[in-house]
Amino acid sequence: MKRRAVLRTLGTGVTALGSGCLGGGGEVIVSIQRDVTVDPQNAWIEKDIPDLSDSGGAIEYIVRSETPFDVYFFADGDGFSQYDSYIKGHEPDSTPSGHPAFSQTALPKEGADLYEASTADGGNREPVEMAGPYHFAVDHSNYRMETRVEEYDDPLTAFVDLKVIRSRSPL
Repeated sequence: MKRRAVLRTLGTGVTALGSGCLGGGGEVIVSIQRDVTVDPQNAWIEKDIPDLSDSGGAIEYIVRSETPFDVYFFADGDGFSQYDSYIKGHEPDSTPSGHPAFSQTALPKEGADLYEASTADGGNREPVEMAGPYHFAVDHSNYRMETRVEEYDDPLTAFVDLKVIRSRSPL
Protein backbone atom coordinates (compact mmCIF):
# COMPACT_ATOMS: atom_id res chain seq x y z
CA MET A 1 0.00 0.00 0.00
CA LYS A 2 2.91 2.34 0.78
CA ARG A 3 4.29 1.70 -2.70
CA ARG A 4 1.12 2.99 -4.36
CA ALA A 5 1.12 6.09 -2.16
CA VAL A 6 4.73 6.83 -3.16
CA LEU A 7 3.98 6.38 -6.87
CA ARG A 8 0.85 8.53 -6.62
CA THR A 9 2.62 11.25 -4.59
CA LEU A 10 5.50 11.45 -7.05
CA GLY A 11 3.11 11.66 -10.00
CA THR A 12 0.82 14.22 -8.40
CA GLY A 13 3.77 16.38 -7.32
CA VAL A 14 5.13 16.54 -10.85
CA THR A 15 1.65 17.30 -12.18
CA ALA A 16 1.12 20.12 -9.71
CA LEU A 17 4.52 21.53 -10.63
CA GLY A 18 3.68 21.63 -14.35
CA SER A 19 -0.04 22.34 -14.25
CA GLY A 20 0.31 26.12 -14.22
CA CYS A 21 2.23 26.10 -17.47
CA LEU A 22 0.31 24.76 -20.42
CA GLY A 23 3.06 25.67 -22.85
CA GLY A 24 1.17 28.19 -24.95
CA GLY A 25 -2.33 27.23 -23.99
CA GLY A 26 -4.59 24.46 -25.04
CA GLU A 27 -7.53 22.46 -23.85
CA VAL A 28 -6.84 19.28 -21.88
CA ILE A 29 -9.11 16.72 -23.54
CA VAL A 30 -7.75 13.58 -21.84
CA SER A 31 -6.47 13.63 -18.27
CA ILE A 32 -5.68 10.39 -16.48
CA GLN A 33 -3.95 10.15 -13.12
CA ARG A 34 -4.37 6.72 -11.64
CA ASP A 35 -2.80 3.51 -10.47
CA VAL A 36 -3.11 0.65 -12.93
CA THR A 37 -2.47 -3.05 -12.40
CA VAL A 38 -1.42 -5.13 -15.39
CA ASP A 39 -1.18 -8.91 -15.34
CA PRO A 40 1.83 -10.57 -17.00
CA GLN A 41 1.51 -10.85 -20.79
CA ASN A 42 -1.05 -8.06 -20.86
CA ALA A 43 -1.34 -4.25 -21.10
CA TRP A 44 -3.34 -1.32 -19.81
CA ILE A 45 -4.58 0.53 -22.88
CA GLU A 46 -6.17 3.96 -23.27
CA LYS A 47 -8.13 3.91 -26.53
CA ASP A 48 -10.29 7.02 -26.09
CA ILE A 49 -7.81 9.59 -27.36
CA PRO A 50 -9.39 12.01 -29.86
CA ASP A 51 -7.68 12.73 -33.19
CA LEU A 52 -5.65 15.96 -33.05
CA SER A 53 -4.79 16.24 -36.74
CA ASP A 54 -7.25 19.06 -37.49
CA SER A 55 -6.61 21.26 -34.47
CA GLY A 56 -3.07 20.25 -33.56
CA GLY A 57 -2.12 19.25 -30.07
CA ALA A 58 0.29 17.56 -27.76
CA ILE A 59 0.75 14.67 -25.35
CA GLU A 60 2.56 14.52 -22.03
CA TYR A 61 2.98 11.52 -19.80
CA ILE A 62 4.90 10.04 -16.92
CA VAL A 63 4.50 6.39 -15.95
CA ARG A 64 6.28 5.00 -12.87
CA SER A 65 6.56 1.54 -11.38
CA GLU A 66 8.87 -0.59 -9.26
CA THR A 67 8.82 -3.15 -12.09
CA PRO A 68 10.30 -2.74 -15.61
CA PHE A 69 7.72 -2.07 -18.35
CA ASP A 70 7.29 -0.55 -21.81
CA VAL A 71 5.08 2.24 -23.14
CA TYR A 72 3.71 2.16 -26.68
CA PHE A 73 1.91 4.99 -28.44
CA PHE A 74 0.25 3.97 -31.69
CA ALA A 75 -0.91 6.63 -34.15
CA ASP A 76 -2.34 4.26 -36.71
CA GLY A 77 -5.04 1.64 -36.61
CA ASP A 78 -3.00 -1.08 -38.34
CA GLY A 79 -0.06 -0.83 -35.94
CA PHE A 80 -2.37 -0.97 -32.95
CA SER A 81 -4.27 -3.94 -34.44
CA GLN A 82 -1.02 -5.91 -34.64
CA TYR A 83 -0.18 -5.02 -31.02
CA ASP A 84 -3.71 -5.79 -29.80
CA SER A 85 -3.59 -9.15 -31.58
CA TYR A 86 -0.37 -10.02 -29.72
CA ILE A 87 -1.79 -8.97 -26.34
CA LYS A 88 -4.85 -11.15 -26.98
CA GLY A 89 -2.61 -14.20 -27.48
CA HIS A 90 -2.43 -14.34 -31.27
CA GLU A 91 0.60 -14.22 -33.54
CA PRO A 92 0.49 -10.91 -35.46
CA ASP A 93 2.01 -10.51 -38.92
CA SER A 94 4.43 -7.93 -37.52
CA THR A 95 5.27 -6.23 -34.23
CA PRO A 96 5.32 -2.49 -34.88
CA SER A 97 7.19 -0.40 -32.32
CA GLY A 98 4.61 2.37 -32.05
CA HIS A 99 5.47 5.99 -32.68
CA PRO A 100 9.22 6.42 -32.00
CA ALA A 101 8.87 9.82 -30.30
CA PHE A 102 6.52 8.44 -27.63
CA SER A 103 7.13 4.67 -27.32
CA GLN A 104 9.91 3.52 -25.01
CA THR A 105 11.21 1.11 -22.42
CA ALA A 106 11.08 2.45 -18.86
CA LEU A 107 14.47 3.21 -17.35
CA PRO A 108 15.57 3.12 -13.71
CA LYS A 109 15.00 6.54 -12.13
CA GLU A 110 18.13 7.91 -10.54
CA GLY A 111 17.96 8.03 -6.75
CA ALA A 112 14.75 5.97 -6.51
CA ASP A 113 13.76 2.32 -6.71
CA LEU A 114 11.44 3.09 -9.62
CA TYR A 115 11.35 2.70 -13.37
CA GLU A 116 10.04 5.64 -15.36
CA ALA A 117 8.94 6.34 -18.91
CA SER A 118 7.94 9.85 -19.93
CA THR A 119 7.78 12.35 -22.71
CA ALA A 120 10.93 14.44 -23.12
CA ASP A 121 12.53 16.22 -20.19
CA GLY A 122 10.64 14.37 -17.48
CA GLY A 123 7.11 14.59 -18.83
CA ASN A 124 7.02 17.82 -20.82
CA ARG A 125 4.47 18.38 -23.54
CA GLU A 126 5.41 17.05 -26.98
CA PRO A 127 3.53 17.91 -30.18
CA VAL A 128 1.52 15.18 -31.89
CA GLU A 129 2.06 15.76 -35.59
CA MET A 130 0.28 12.77 -37.08
CA ALA A 131 -3.33 11.77 -37.62
CA GLY A 132 -5.02 9.29 -35.29
CA PRO A 133 -6.54 7.08 -34.11
CA TYR A 134 -4.24 7.07 -31.07
CA HIS A 135 -3.72 4.30 -28.52
CA PHE A 136 -1.52 4.51 -25.42
CA ALA A 137 -0.36 1.25 -23.80
CA VAL A 138 1.50 0.44 -20.59
CA ASP A 139 2.89 -2.96 -21.51
CA HIS A 140 3.77 -5.88 -19.22
CA SER A 141 4.44 -8.53 -21.86
CA ASN A 142 7.18 -9.89 -24.09
CA TYR A 143 6.01 -7.83 -27.06
CA ARG A 144 9.09 -7.08 -29.19
CA MET A 145 11.15 -8.77 -26.43
CA GLU A 146 12.17 -5.35 -25.07
CA THR A 147 11.28 -6.22 -21.47
CA ARG A 148 11.21 -9.88 -20.46
CA VAL A 149 8.09 -10.95 -18.55
CA GLU A 150 7.44 -14.51 -17.44
CA GLU A 151 3.94 -15.96 -17.32
CA TYR A 152 4.04 -16.29 -13.53
CA ASP A 153 5.66 -12.94 -12.74
CA ASP A 154 3.86 -10.56 -10.40
CA PRO A 155 1.42 -8.09 -11.90
CA LEU A 156 2.78 -4.67 -12.78
CA THR A 157 1.49 -1.83 -10.61
CA ALA A 158 2.15 1.57 -12.15
CA PHE A 159 1.05 5.15 -11.70
CA VAL A 160 -0.04 6.70 -15.01
CA ASP A 161 -0.18 10.46 -15.51
CA LEU A 162 -1.33 11.06 -19.09
CA LYS A 163 -2.59 14.27 -20.66
CA VAL A 164 -3.64 14.99 -24.21
CA ILE A 165 -3.98 18.67 -25.09
CA ARG A 166 -5.81 20.12 -28.08
CA SER A 167 -4.35 23.38 -29.37
CA ARG A 168 -6.55 26.43 -29.04
CA SER A 169 -7.16 28.40 -32.18
CA PRO A 170 -5.51 31.84 -32.01
CA LEU A 171 -8.67 33.96 -32.27
